Amino acid sequence: MNAMTPEAAGAWAGLRVLVLSPVPTWPVTFGNRNRIVQVNRALQRAGAHVALLHYPSDEEWRTRLPRTAMAEMAQQWEEVFHCPVTRPLHARPSDGDDHRIDEWWDPAIGQMLDWLFRLGRYDALLVNYTWLSRALEHAPRGVLRILDTHDRFSGRRDLLAANGLAPEYFHTTEGEEARALDRADLVWAIKPQEEAFFRTITRRPVATLPHMEPPEPPSPVPAQDGVLRFGIVGGRNNINATNIRRFVEAAERYLARTLLPVEIVIAGSVCDLISDLRQPWLRQLGRVERMDELYDQVDAVLAPLAFSTGLKIKVGEALARGKPLISHAHAFEGYVPTHDVHACEDFEAMLRAMHRIARDPGLLGVLAAASARSVAAAEATIAATLADAAERARALPPSVVFFLRFDQLHRDSLFFDHLLDATRYAGFRAAVAIHLTGRPEEAEAEALGMLAGRGRILVEPEALTVAAGHPALLAAEATPRAQTIAALLAAPHLMAWFAHAPALPAATDIGTRIGIAHLDALALAGHADDAGRLAAAFPRFLLLSGAPSRTAAVIAAATGAEQIAVPLLWRGEESHLLAALRSRRRGPVALLAARADAPALLPLLAFLTATEGREVRLFHAGGPVPDWPRHGALAMRADAISDAPLATFFRPETWADGAPACVVEHGRPGGCAAREAALRAGVPYLSYGDPAAPPTVEQPGAACARARGFAAAALHLAALGRAGPRSAPDPAVARELGQDAGWARLWREIGDLAAG
Repeated sequence: MNAMTPEAAGAWAGLRVLVLSPVPTWPVTFGNRNRIVQVNRALQRAGAHVALLHYPSDEEWRTRLPRTAMAEMAQQWEEVFHCPVTRPLHARPSDGDDHRIDEWWDPAIGQMLDWLFRLGRYDALLVNYTWLSRALEHAPRGVLRILDTHDRFSGRRDLLAANGLAPEYFHTTEGEEARALDRADLVWAIKPQEEAFFRTITRRPVATLPHMEPPEPPSPVPAQDGVLRFGIVGGRNNINATNIRRFVEAAERYLARTLLPVEIVIAGSVCDLISDLRQPWLRQLGRVERMDELYDQVDAVLAPLAFSTGLKIKVGEALARGKPLISHAHAFEGYVPTHDVHACEDFEAMLRAMHRIARDPGLLGVLAAASARSVAAAEATIAATLADAAERARALPPSVVFFLRFDQLHRDSLFFDHLLDATRYAGFRAAVAIHLTGRPEEAEAEALGMLAGRGRILVEPEALTVAAGHPALLAAEATPRAQTIAALLAAPHLMAWFAHAPALPAATDIGTRIGIAHLDALALAGHADDAGRLAAAFPRFLLLSGAPSRTAAVIAAATGAEQIAVPLLWRGEESHLLAALRSRRRGPVALLAARADAPALLPLLAFLTATEGREVRLFHAGGPVPDWPRHGALAMRADAISDAPLATFFRPETWADGAPACVVEHGRPGGCAAREAALRAGVPYLSYGDPAAPPTVEQPGAACARARGFAAAALHLAALGRAGPRSAPDPAVARELGQDAGWARLWREIGDLAAG
């Protein structure tokens, strides 16, 4: 395949393609190998990052590892992986006359693909051959699934039988082949005739991608000894062998009459099947290391195939080398004939064309020029097909789009834990895109790199240059794309998930179907007051919160938003904060309050410090820290109390010296985030001053309790103090949170949107 046209040049720039091939790409001794090599190289020339997953089904890989081939393949592509073979290869149909479409499938391929997609990002999965089409089901949403068919496999058995041949290789039915095509987002046929057939059995888009190589300098002119030499190339299969035998039979009759001064030279593994052919004008080279060993010694090339399937790769090879070509019309299918000898109606017509050249050797130059014109026509088709595929791979599919700022990306943040969990959870059901605003340099590299593996990275146009050069995105090989918030929201995306509160376009300009935000996440990000503005912009908005709250109720009443109780975290498996809070060392009591000077805190602080002798860390959202009473009924040990901003409670480094003995929240200033973090980490939690709580704590010392007044809180805290060392986190709590009905509701919502 030649370089792309100027319009298509660089069409695949920044895109990553994972290619599944059942044959090695070195050495290029067979046409099917060459086809895959040329497609991959064309993608590379158009700017793609090509990763090859090789499933070694060829014979020479069955008993040993061809280490030279492995080393050469590693040099061909940006990444190369080899998949283990765990089942018999190329088996006969197990039930009926034809293969089922997945009969040659190896589960090891699926496991390998799952691993690659879990650890890396690819924009497209290109699967070679329909009998490996099940691989397409392992591509995550948002990855363009391309099936390069190479051939039509339905009807193959009947075709062989009609020509007196037993079934060989893979053959299936139209219904099974349709199943394979329906798994793809885009189907590539190798010639227009097969494209037309595929369109009758699938509604998937189908395009023709013929085979062509970059044109090479003309071969040396063979020695002029009065004999014209014609070359034939073929791989080891009965279709090639049968066609060549029939052509040789026709040639024997024709040459006996005309005594043309010609020699026919045959090369390739097909010689293994026709070694008994012995004519004075026929010479067999057998297997050759390089096809040029044949092309350099012949004046013209013959393509004598009256029946076959697929496109004849060797025709493309000869055309690319500028060789004069005489072809049966069937063999030239998929290419544009530019001379009458490209479409001979039978073998006799091919022999008459050879006769014309023998009488007028000047025709060789005319046919060489015709080959160049056919190459140009094939290149134009290839360029258009690849450019179309690139546009499809680059297009952002209907996605769950997360909106956040670069400065919010820090691993030591419960907010980031929420974002990481939410993107992972949504990614199981739909494509995910992540839109970032602000200055890229404010993002923590590790956090940005982790996020790049969860979805496509989108940035405001003015940040594109800096973001594209960010070390984390370069290391993750994630190429950011420029996109404005307004343009994203105008598109029919599935869901807009807000982790900050950007300016929004008018409601009439929003095409995204649902808006969503978690109140606790917005509170951690300092945007809790903007939740109502976000909800009002969407005809349908899901307002998430750890538990029902007055804030959520007010917003829902004003905007019509739907309230859903959803824990802040789905799993929290990678949370630094939870890891720190799970420390077995007992530390101070963590007391969270909206204001440091709240009167209701005084009796609690006096009890904890003076009566219980505990250390207290007071985390508050504001208000002056009072002079703590040192005498009287509310006397306390002021030196046992330290204070810090509320946000520091959620930082892992706060608990580097040991986790809190328990967490007490007055007025729930941290929303439900503090309660959830404590329960997931196995730290006892008490909500103090909760007007909806019962008068007394029903189970003093329980892992989670609510206290209306001081007396109930004191009894509970005293019981906790007598409980001894804190036990390990209760796995049932984490499991319950992970299987929460709110997350299940989101699972259904996203699934319904994706299916619709």
